[in-house]
Amino acid sequence: MTRLIARLVLAMLLLPLTGAVFLLLFTALIAQGTPPEPVSLAAMWIGVYAFIGVYWVALWRSMVRWTKRRTTMTWLMAPLSLGAGAVFGLCFLPMLPTSDPGPAFMLGGGLVPIVWVLATVLIWRETPEERIERLTVAGVDAICCPTCGYNMTGLREARCPECGAGYTLDQLVATQPDRDRTALRDA
Repeated sequence: MTRLIARLVLAMLLLPLTGAVFLLLFTALIAQGTPPEPVSLAAMWIGVYAFIGVYWVALWRSMVRWTKRRTTMTWLMAPLSLGAGAVFGLCFLPMLPTSDPGPAFMLGGGLVPIVWVLATVLIWRETPEERIERLTVAGVDAICCPTCGYNMTGLREARCPECGAGYTLDQLVATQPDRDRTALRDA
């Protein structure tokens, strides 16, 4: 099994592992015999968020090219995700039959990790320029799509199967970084 496949399997385990952490923490809360206080529910969610954040970052840390922008955006998404969860939970408060905010905490709290993980997927993805640079550093003499970075070497037409963008051969050659243009044209 390749390292990437192993990481994908571990990524799929995030949901059941988070569910187990949530159940352990929630069971500890309701074992007190009284309905959990909002502060206790917030502390429980923070424990769940800490597990998700540490697990997710540890899993993908070596695969992400950590630029200043990516690091800043990742940290910024934590409070934005909390805000999204709070707004979502507050939207449900008026619909509740009682004044107990517990169900709103549960609904809003569940949204936070979903927003954060989805945001990190978008923030951490490789840009086309990074993909071309990675292939070049690896010694792959590739012709890459200028739009999405897909390796188009060996294709019979100048249309990218990944994003669908079409080019002339001259356009493809002109957009390749750090290449000897005459060597590419003569090939």
